[in-house]
Amino acid sequence: MRAFAGIPTAAVILISALMALLALAAPGCGKTHPAAEDKVEEAIRIISSSRELLEDLLELDERFNSLGQRYPAIADTLAEGRSLAEMALVNVEELESRYSRARDLLREVVETGSDGESREYALLALQAVEPVLEAVRLNRDLLDAVHDMLDVIPMAESAEQLSYYVEEIGRLTEEISGLLRRGAEAAERADDYSREHGL
Repeated sequence: MRAFAGIPTAAVILISALMALLALAAPGCGKTHPAAEDKVEEAIRIISSSRELLEDLLELDERFNSLGQRYPAIADTLAEGRSLAEMALVNVEELESRYSRARDLLREVVETGSDGESREYALLALQAVEPVLEAVRLNRDLLDAVHDMLDVIPMAESAEQLSYYVEEIGRLTEEISGLLRRGAEAAERADDYSREHGL
């Protein structure tokens, strides 16, 4: 189906930056309060445990890319597209839950006001997690737009009638990409700090 050409999905948008965040996984943060260290490690463990979800999103992305090729009937293709969007939304919601928890743990460490490597590392990790969490939330809007477009396609008589959805998807993609770039850059800074301080 030509209507799906060039449409990004949650997986394509999230994979690179979220995988970069996995580099935050440090074995520990010494020379600091044990409670802060435990919270940082728990936050990083939550981020690291999201790998399987990311792989699931990548698989869904691959199936989105082939949408329109499996079935000759448009009704079957639309049903498949809706099913994929719903499955992707489940993953996005789980990622949002996990990253919200990781963010809250990192904020607790930062807001303690105590000095130490754990607090500094938590601040850097938080700067990576927050924009990615916002990108995850925007992915819900992106999936909603894809789902709405699937509803409109059977009634559309020309590609121009789908222009609103194409433009909205493009706008969301651009905004999400910017957030993910910020997250990836912050993740690199956190990783550099971890290496420099032997964490």
